[in-house]
Amino acid sequence: MSERDESQSSERSPRARLDLNLLEPLGVFLEERSVSMAAVRLRVSQPTASNLLAKLRRHFNDPLLVRQGNAYTLSSLALHLKEDLPSALQAVERITTAQMAFDPLSSSREFHILGTDYATARVGAPLLRLLATSAPNIRIRFDHVLAAHVDGAPDSLRDVDGMFLPHGYLAQQPHLDVLTDEWACVVADGSPEEPTPQQLLESPWIMTVSGRGAFTPAARQLQIAGIDPAVTTITPNFFVIPALLEGSNKVALMPRLLAEKVVHITETLRIVPPPIPLSPISEAFWWHPDKEHEPAHRWLRQQMSRACEPLLASD
Repeated sequence: MSERDESQSSERSPRARLDLNLLEPLGVFLEERSVSMAAVRLRVSQPTASNLLAKLRRHFNDPLLVRQGNAYTLSSLALHLKEDLPSALQAVERITTAQMAFDPLSSSREFHILGTDYATARVGAPLLRLLATSAPNIRIRFDHVLAAHVDGAPDSLRDVDGMFLPHGYLAQQPHLDVLTDEWACVVADGSPEEPTPQQLLESPWIMTVSGRGAFTPAARQLQIAGIDPAVTTITPNFFVIPALLEGSNKVALMPRLLAEKVVHITETLRIVPPPIPLSPISEAFWWHPDKEHEPAHRWLRQQMSRACEPLLASD
C-alpha cells in the first residue's frame, strides 16, 4: 500500500469505527440544535454534551451545528443525517435486541402494522384488549396499507412489523391467518328491492383499492369472470363507503360483518346478493422473514394468534 493509500485509509477509518452509542446523542443534537438543550435531554452536563458533539464533528468531518447569531442551524450534511437517522436507529435496535429476551410487562416497544381500516378494526380491537394487561407499555402504530406497500412487498415488509392483507397478493412469505368473512353487495334504499345481477352491473360502483391490480380480491374475481362494472368512485377505506352510498344509485362490495352492522345502524342501506358467487375473505398478517426469530416479534404473533381465534371461527 502506498503512503497516499495509507493516508486515505487512515482518514476513512474513524467513520468505520463510529461508536453506536453516539447515534442517540446525534439524533438529539439534530432535533434540539442546542448543546444546552441536548444536555438536558441526554441527562448529562453541558461540558459532556459539548464533548459528544466534538466527537461527532470529528467523525463526520463536519460542523453539523452551524452558529448563526445566537442560534444554531443544521449543516447540509446534518440535514441528510436527520432524514436518515430514524431508520438507522431502528435497524440498530433490531440488530442489538435480536437475541435478547423480551419482557412484555416492562417493554415500551412500538410495533408498526399496516392494514386496511376494516382489518385494523377487526384485529386491532381484540389485540389491544389482550395487551392492555399483559403489556401495558407496548405501543401499536396502525397505518393504512397503500398500493405501494403491496407492490413493493416483500421488501416493504422490512420497514414495518407486518401488514394485514388478503391471501392472493403475496406468496412464499411467513404469515398468520387472522380473520375470515364473506363479501356482500350494499345498495341504498332507492335501488330495486331485489335487483338482478344485470341491474347491479348497470349501476355505478364504489370500489376499494389494495394494490397489485388495484382492486380488492372480490373485484378481481369479477374481472376474471369477465364482469367489468362501471366504477365511478374509488376509496381506500371501507368505513366511508356507507356515507358514499347514502341517497345514491351506487353499488359497493363490503365485508359482510361490516355491512350488517352498517345496515342495522343506518336503516337506509340494504344488503343484496352479489352478481356472481364470490370466494370468502381470508385475511392474514404478513411479515418479513428477517423477523421470524426475533423474540419481540414472535411474542407479538403469539398474542395476535390468541386475539384472532374468534375471528377465524366467526363463520
